[in-house]
Amino acid sequence: MADPKKVYWDACAWIALIKDEPGRAECCRYVVDQARTGNLQIWTSAFTLAEVFKKTVGGNPLKLPETKDLEFEQYIEQEFVVVAQVDFDIGVLARRLLRMHAKLRKPADAIHLATAVLYNLDEFHTYDEVNLLILNHSVKRRDGKPLTICTPPVNPMPGLFEKLAEEVVATDTTPPVPPASPEHPTA
Repeated sequence: MADPKKVYWDACAWIALIKDEPGRAECCRYVVDQARTGNLQIWTSAFTLAEVFKKTVGGNPLKLPETKDLEFEQYIEQEFVVVAQVDFDIGVLARRLLRMHAKLRKPADAIHLATAVLYNLDEFHTYDEVNLLILNHSVKRRDGKPLTICTPPVNPMPGLFEKLAEEVVATDTTPPVPPASPEHPTA
């Protein structure tokens, strides 16, 4: 069996999932479903544990409700999630990436990116259009291949089971069973 695809999740992907953000959470749930079935692994940095605390909306930081902390920690502890430690090599590489890529402006983003680069991960999932998505294929992994930086993918077959159920109901030609009456009981 081939090794599963390895994708890195930036903090904003976790936040989208936990906050159930419209248009994003569905994509994140699809990735989680793929990971649960063994088709991929989700990687993240231990730094993410601290960073999944707030989200900036229109320049204003909004704290995540404390009640969501446990939900996030339970996701991180799943067997399909790999938590990489921030160590000397990650720190040095993060600083070098900041120097090499002027569009990469935040040390936190550089730590995430360095983790994906160092571990030769297949994709880097983020919703950060300002600092990370613009670097797609311009950052090289440790093995020299370009790193794909993208948003989590859309489920190619959303609602498949719901659609199948609707089709079964729509094509069912069995006559309906009339309601039972006291004069004519059914079976």
